[in-house]
Amino acid sequence: MRIRNSILIMVGAVVLSGSPVVALGAPPSTLRPPPGAVSALTADEVADKVQATYQGFSDLQGVFLQRATNKLSGMTQEASGRLFLKWPGRMRWEYEKPESRLFLIDGKTLWSYSPSERQAMAQDVSGVLTTTPIGILFGMSSLRRDFQVRPVVHAGTRDSPESILELTPKGKDLAFKRVILGVDRESFLIRRLTVFDLYGNTTTVELSKQTVNSDLKDELFRFSPPPGTEVVRPLKPTVP
Repeated sequence: MRIRNSILIMVGAVVLSGSPVVALGAPPSTLRPPPGAVSALTADEVADKVQATYQGFSDLQGVFLQRATNKLSGMTQEASGRLFLKWPGRMRWEYEKPESRLFLIDGKTLWSYSPSERQAMAQDVSGVLTTTPIGILFGMSSLRRDFQVRPVVHAGTRDSPESILELTPKGKDLAFKRVILGVDRESFLIRRLTVFDLYGNTTTVELSKQTVNSDLKDELFRFSPPPGTEVVRPLKPTVP
């Protein structure tokens, strides 16, 4: 799958102003459960803590590694860059490899910009984030209301620093079938998110070097097409 299709699956198929900066490697004590409590948590309890954690953020930034695998061909495309989120509903993906590309949501419009092609696509996504995998990162999706939640437990996860959750959407006519979350057992931040689309293709995003509540500026989530850029606006949004 191409990068653009993969990010649309993520979108179609995550407020305390002035709070201190928090790095994933050093979660605040308020997010760290007491000794021995983590192993006793049920999948529903982990989901509730993930929800509460993300609803307490004003913004988040980090480094991402994305792998998109086509089920029929078995081919995997890899990309990486930086991710910025600001509540409510603003997002910026800066792809650095294999090529420079920008995906930006300003709250209601998804901009897809390719500097090499000198083309920008604008699509209306207002009101859809609450039912998308990306909505999980914004704390906008209600995990237990919108998804069936179950734990993924096997020999490989028993001593893992992550809790693995499988989320199956309760809604119909969505662009994805299920989502697998890898959740840090101490901070309840999402380290890994895998989306399975309707055809069995997968898009996995691994997040690292995460920092929250760093007072990201609003200007970071605004896009103005550079001079000479062709702007394409589809008649209908491709995100359901």
